[in-house]
Amino acid sequence: MPGTIHELLAPHMTLGNSAPAQRFATESGWTQRSYGELRTLVDSAADVLYAAGVRRGDRVAIQVRTRADWTVVDLAAASLGAALVPVYPTAAWAQLRDIVERTSPAVLVVERGASLPEFGDRGPHVLRLGDPDGDLGDLASQDELAAHDGPAAQTTDLFSISFSSGSTGKPKGCMLTHANYAAVVTMAIEAETHPVHGLGHRELAFVYLPLAHASARLQQLTTFAAGGELAYGSGGTADILRQIADVAPTYVPGVPRLFESAYMRADRDPLTLRNMFGNRLAYALTGGAPIASEMLETYARAGISLVEGYGLTETSTALTIATPHDNKPGTVGRPLSGVQIRTAEDGEILARGPNIFLGYLDDDEATADVLRGGWFHTGDLGSVDVGGYLTITGRKKNLIVTSTGKNVAPEHAENIFRRSCRIDGVVVVGDGRPFLIAVVFAGDYPIDDEELGDVAFRVNADVSPPEWIRKILVLDRALSHTDGELTDSGKIVRHIVLSTLDSAVDDVYRGLVPAGARVIDTVRQARPAAL
Repeated sequence: MPGTIHELLAPHMTLGNSAPAQRFATESGWTQRSYGELRTLVDSAADVLYAAGVRRGDRVAIQVRTRADWTVVDLAAASLGAALVPVYPTAAWAQLRDIVERTSPAVLVVERGASLPEFGDRGPHVLRLGDPDGDLGDLASQDELAAHDGPAAQTTDLFSISFSSGSTGKPKGCMLTHANYAAVVTMAIEAETHPVHGLGHRELAFVYLPLAHASARLQQLTTFAAGGELAYGSGGTADILRQIADVAPTYVPGVPRLFESAYMRADRDPLTLRNMFGNRLAYALTGGAPIASEMLETYARAGISLVEGYGLTETSTALTIATPHDNKPGTVGRPLSGVQIRTAEDGEILARGPNIFLGYLDDDEATADVLRGGWFHTGDLGSVDVGGYLTITGRKKNLIVTSTGKNVAPEHAENIFRRSCRIDGVVVVGDGRPFLIAVVFAGDYPIDDEELGDVAFRVNADVSPPEWIRKILVLDRALSHTDGELTDSGKIVRHIVLSTLDSAVDDVYRGLVPAGARVIDTVRQARPAAL
């Protein structure tokens, strides 16, 4: 198994390889870049970073939108043995400053027009990419620079310090090595090209999530390691869907919200849906939130296998993966070949394998809390069936303790709501309260009280009375990225959402209906087995 990223990509990343590696939008249309051209740019960018003082063991931070030149910086830093510190392009000054202070990068790479906070005397050297994509700006080759002659990256060198999305609190810096990422890329390709249930050679993948997101970064590496071509998209949902239709990819990984939006825009018609994705898409991988069964069936009728996977930043993104020919709906697939998964007595998912991170940056206590007994404690709850398929049932830190002392994982009800009806989002509340309420964010989706009541009945039929959803609070608005209710990858930031709901939820528990909302009483007689 290759030990470093440059060893992993070496078979394709050669100067003479004219096969297409990247596709990106410019003012004149979509432009392709070959593997040979990419290799030349990576080598030149590495020379620039070296001239700026970057050495093996240093850090290079980057705050840039999803674009082909992001990859150039990533691979250039890796070739020097420097760890990349990805920062979301939407991060505020305070967040960027915090990450810079915590990681002390030698260089910070940003867009040409980006404004930056003051970093003080010890701030990083700033290099700027040009505009549009394809213009490396300060990272372009400079004739007077001598080629770097420092030591090459080693297996144990840090490849990345990646900050988790922060959906449950302040982001932590996850330290991931070349060996971690080389292992997970190798295992992911093996799963997807398995002779029994695999896909064969990946032709054209499309990435649109911020490359600071661990899954997007893994996607670029698996594509290049497999010798495929990667197309880069960005913008809002409408922009991304238009770009996908133009590019016509064969593989699209993404968060559920993209596939839900396409489904609604296609008015649930399979042929329209297939055309929206360019008429060539065979395989789409998602994760982070459940997908409604009705939607999965529509994608299948469109000839698109939409399957789920599971992993965390701490596991180099992936632990399990489903493929079109090895998929059990409702699960997140089976473990990658080198990964072991089991559940603790309390249902927490534990994992070990070559892709597990070293620990959290400058936080030994938090590291010791999750790396115990040779296993990584994910904080997620789940079960593994006899076939090895993993089902996610909740998250330990999200457990609700009602005023009657009942422990309830809110994800059970939330997942049923998400899978059963078209809504923007849902959060179950009830910590310290006498009963549970489902807060539904309708957004642009037309939903009626009867449909929501039917879903609540299905939830209540399979659980004990303390776990029943007794009321539904329906809000017409959608969840907001701007207000911090969603991460850049579309995950609900529960503690922020709950803080915004305090007043409205209090009203419901007092028997009132909040302004601009409606409340549904849901309790019906469940079947005796649930009592």
